[in-house]
Amino acid sequence: MIKILTFVLASIIVSSCVTNPGREPKPVPASYLYKGSYINIKVPNSDGWHLLNSNSSGMEFAKSGAEKKESFGAQVLIFPLRETKNEDEFLSVIKAGIEADTGPSRFDTKQLDLSYTEKRGYSCVKVSGELEDKKSLTSPGYREPLILQIESLYCRHPVRTDTGFAIIYSQRGPSKYPKLDAEAEQFISGVQVPNF
Repeated sequence: MIKILTFVLASIIVSSCVTNPGREPKPVPASYLYKGSYINIKVPNSDGWHLLNSNSSGMEFAKSGAEKKESFGAQVLIFPLRETKNEDEFLSVIKAGIEADTGPSRFDTKQLDLSYTEKRGYSCVKVSGELEDKKSLTSPGYREPLILQIESLYCRHPVRTDTGFAIIYSQRGPSKYPKLDAEAEQFISGVQVPNF
C-alpha cells in the first residue's frame, strides 16, 4: 500500500511540472467533462490546461502559472486499496503513504493536515499540505527550492471497494498561490463517481 501511495504523491511532484519529455501535451477546454464508468472527471475551470496523461491509472493535467517557474497540476489517480477495519486505519494507511514520500532529503514539510470525511457518502481523507521542494527541476540540469502546495482527496471507491482514487490539485512556484483552496475545491468537486 505504501508503494502505491508513494507513486501517487510522486505523480503530484512530477506532474506539477508542465513538461513531459517525449510527448506533446494536448490542450483541453476549461470544465470539459470526461465521462467514465469508474469515475467522471471535469477539467479545472480555467484556461491553459493540458492533458499530460490518460490511462487506466488515471488522468493528469498541467498548466504554467503567471509567475516564472510556477506550474499547476490537477490529477485523478486510481490505485488498488486493501480492506481497512475502520476510519482510523484508513486514515493511517493514507498518512503512512504520504509521509513515506515526503522525506527530508527532498522536502521540508511546512504543514500537512489529514482528516477523515464521509461527506461524499463513502470513506475519504482530505489532505492539505505545504512543502518546500528542495530539488525542483526548473530547467534542464538545474534544481532549486520551490514551494509545493497540495489540496487533495483520497477515497475508497464506493462500488469497486478494492480500489481507491486520489483527486489532487497542486501548485509549485517561488511563492504561495492565494487562490489554491478555491480552485482545488472546484476541481475536486468536479470529480465524481457516476450514478452515486
